[in-house]
Amino acid sequence: MSFAHPWVLILLVLPAVWAAWEWRSTRQRLSLVLKALSAVCVLVALAEPVMDVNETKLSVAVLVDTSASVSDADLSRASSLADSLEKARGRNTVRVLPFARGVRPPDPAEFSGSWKFRRTAGDAAKSTDFEQALRDAVTLLPAGQAPRLVLISDGLENRGSVARAIWQARQLGVAIDTYALAGRPEPRLKLRGVQLPANAFTGERFSIEMMVESPVKTSGDVEVTAEGRTLGKSPVTLDAGSNPVVVRVSIATPGAIDLAGTLNTPDLGQVRFEQAIHLRRPRLLYLTQDAPGMESHLFSVLAASQFDVTTNVDLSRVRLEDYQIVLLNNWDLEAISPARKLDLENYVKQGGGLLVIGGEKNIYVEKKPGAGDALDRALPATVAPPRSPEGTVVILIMDKSSSMEGRKMELARLAAIGVIENLRPIDQVGVLIFDNSFQWAVPIRRAQDRTMIKRLVAGITPDGGTQIAPALAEA
Repeated sequence: MSFAHPWVLILLVLPAVWAAWEWRSTRQRLSLVLKALSAVCVLVALAEPVMDVNETKLSVAVLVDTSASVSDADLSRASSLADSLEKARGRNTVRVLPFARGVRPPDPAEFSGSWKFRRTAGDAAKSTDFEQALRDAVTLLPAGQAPRLVLISDGLENRGSVARAIWQARQLGVAIDTYALAGRPEPRLKLRGVQLPANAFTGERFSIEMMVESPVKTSGDVEVTAEGRTLGKSPVTLDAGSNPVVVRVSIATPGAIDLAGTLNTPDLGQVRFEQAIHLRRPRLLYLTQDAPGMESHLFSVLAASQFDVTTNVDLSRVRLEDYQIVLLNNWDLEAISPARKLDLENYVKQGGGLLVIGGEKNIYVEKKPGAGDALDRALPATVAPPRSPEGTVVILIMDKSSSMEGRKMELARLAAIGVIENLRPIDQVGVLIFDNSFQWAVPIRRAQDRTMIKRLVAGITPDGGTQIAPALAEA
């Protein structure tokens, strides 16, 4: 037993002293003793005693892998193991949870006195995410019992990080037992080679080229992950023989990154590669004619995106080749000399990035002679005022994954609501949310009923993993 406020116990001497003092002068000694004991009980209660009791009743979650990589024989063995655990449960709590990409409720046809597991249906069967399954199982265990997890799987993880999930379970004091299934036979696909750059920039889209040999014509998908996090998935079609497969990805984190890719097919199995790539932060030249301090939010975004930013240099003297991006914010473009504009055009032609943010220093000239100057040719669009009242369509893509918990989610909601408040009734707005998958929280509609749209945005809560590419493609 322990006490939350042990210093209160010092006051227990007071009832004892008072009882000893009154003992000789009173005839109602039983009443005196009861009063002293009552005072002792009150003081002990104020000290808030805490008693730790060891719990021996177990709460067991049995996680059964029902992904596409599990064979029929494995499903049969997993059913037998689940039946054995159910029969040996005794006074303990046992809950059986099939999983693939995530935990799903058992199908009624899977249990009729005994377990007979079926594979998970749809695209969810193409992934095995131990991390998500273990995390979901821990949250489903009832309180007040000793938690324990049982994992029945072939061990072919292709999403999430089981090492991170085990570490989290260990921090919570949750024991994990495993039963290994045999898995499917070796795939008939052959990976003959992989090519990707040894170095790249953060945020840069680079190519991964694979040479895959297939015995027959088939189709599947390629999924690329970095440090266990999914970057995207692309469908592929393979012919009989050698097939070049090219996917393009980007990574925002600098340093040495372990990159992995998996090509899955429904009939020929899968092939997988892992390779390290070194990413460094791109250099950005930032020039502005705004008042000092106005770019603090922009600098925060650039810092979060791992850019090395250089400011306060002379545009006419700087070596543009030393930078990957030149950003002109509220810069008087007409004051740039023709020779320097030509340098900027050549810089863009050679692969450099040029970003112009308009402001009061920029003057739109309605009629420029010919095709404009070199800077006009370098920019992708003509800076012109709107000419028609049709309105604007805005799609807000909001990340609602678990990593957005807390302040990040609050800021995302406020930013989305701020955009909605500034829309006109003729404008249209849609809100697309994503984690492991995506869905329309607000399908594209007129921005007339702002109150209802903002209420829907305010109700978005974080959960799940992070897959950005499918949401971007949908938007």
